[in-house]
Amino acid sequence: MLVAATTPPATPSADPSASASTTPTPTGVPEVNVDETVKAVTKTTNDLVTIAWQAGVGVVIGLVIAFVVVAILTFMGRRRLLYHEIVDFGRRPIVAVGAMTGAFLGSQLALTALRHTKSDSTTMVVIERGVTIALIVSVTWLVVAFAKAIESTVVKGAQAGGDQGRANRVTTQSQILRRVAQVIIVIAGLVSAIMTFPSVQFAMGSLLASAGLASVIAGMAARSMLGNVFAGLQLATTDAIRVDDIVVVDDEQGTIEEITLTYVVVRTWDDRRLILPSTHFTENPFANWTRGGSQATGYFTLDLDWRVPIASLRAELARLVAASSVWDGRQASLEVFDAVGGHVTVRIVLTGDDPGDVGALKSYVREELVSWLQREAPYALPRTRVEVEQVEVTQDLGPEEVARAAEQIVAKQKAGPSGATTAAPDNGGDGAATTEAEGESAAHGLGARRAVTLGRAMGRSLLHRARRGGLGPR
Repeated sequence: MLVAATTPPATPSADPSASASTTPTPTGVPEVNVDETVKAVTKTTNDLVTIAWQAGVGVVIGLVIAFVVVAILTFMGRRRLLYHEIVDFGRRPIVAVGAMTGAFLGSQLALTALRHTKSDSTTMVVIERGVTIALIVSVTWLVVAFAKAIESTVVKGAQAGGDQGRANRVTTQSQILRRVAQVIIVIAGLVSAIMTFPSVQFAMGSLLASAGLASVIAGMAARSMLGNVFAGLQLATTDAIRVDDIVVVDDEQGTIEEITLTYVVVRTWDDRRLILPSTHFTENPFANWTRGGSQATGYFTLDLDWRVPIASLRAELARLVAASSVWDGRQASLEVFDAVGGHVTVRIVLTGDDPGDVGALKSYVREELVSWLQREAPYALPRTRVEVEQVEVTQDLGPEEVARAAEQIVAKQKAGPSGATTAAPDNGGDGAATTEAEGESAAHGLGARRAVTLGRAMGRSLLHRARRGGLGPR
């Protein structure tokens, strides 16, 4: 604030030297009063010291009260689980709230006393606003710690009941509700801290006036995130999946490790973590092996020889499962599942308290049965049978040999009629029989019975062609 300095009009002086010695001061340069500046700095320092020592006394008193509260809650926590969890999660927030509350009260007392003697300064406003924001942040921290303590108390109470399915369901729902409450608490704390600024209070009024349009724009911009949030709430309320459930998602088997408002963490058998959005479980099918309980059933098959001793193998299975610590006693059966081709398929069905135990039991029984078969019944191991038959195979005549035999047959048949003219008429049949016998003996001389039959057929064909003039030398 600029204050115009007015100088009184110069009065005539009787001493001419006084007027002559007066030097004019430069115009436009503010005059600095060093004494007033020193007084202002001193006053501000005194005010800061006053506020600081009163706030410090309040901090000490608040810390003492906080430690007393923690000691009382620790003593009560020996009998009540809720108080024990409050101490575990809220020890540091309680101390912070105690210190900030004492600082706030001490600074308010000092500022009230100063306001009686002077108006508010920038330093006083900054101190008051900073202490107020620190108190709001510490209270928000404490309320979040209380929400975590309540969640832990509910979960541990459900786990102590002995029903694992109910415990998993309560754990999942408690985690989701705690996260929702935590988000609401943090947002409320931030809004409260921002509202300490007067300029923001006026802006907040106009923002609330346009909340309808802003909500529509925000919903369109954060559609994916809001979809995951609502999907997470749906998973928690419908109890579709729970923490420690064993699921199969996209051909990946794993255990539900964590469920948040926006994503689900699945731990696979090889300790990998699959991070899947919550909408994946509401929009796609998946298998939940422990939805109705943790008990599971598994099986495996063995391909054995037809001579396998089924009764002995079944007795060995009973002995193995009786000696195992992971079998729950519900079922352990062995049956012939299939008998087609060269093998007999044997199926072994086993049960356990959870899929992990079933997997371990299957591996154990499979290894022991293979060892027993190798040791006690090696003839039952799978094998492939081949039957060899002795078949007599004669070599077919070559083309030249067949042609030569055919020529001999033709020559003998041509010589037949001339011999028959000298014989009696009733011996025609004997001559034909003689010719056929001679041809048969000639073909038999080539070495095989099959050659005789083949020679007859081919000889007739060649003879027919010779009579028609189609057979000649090559």
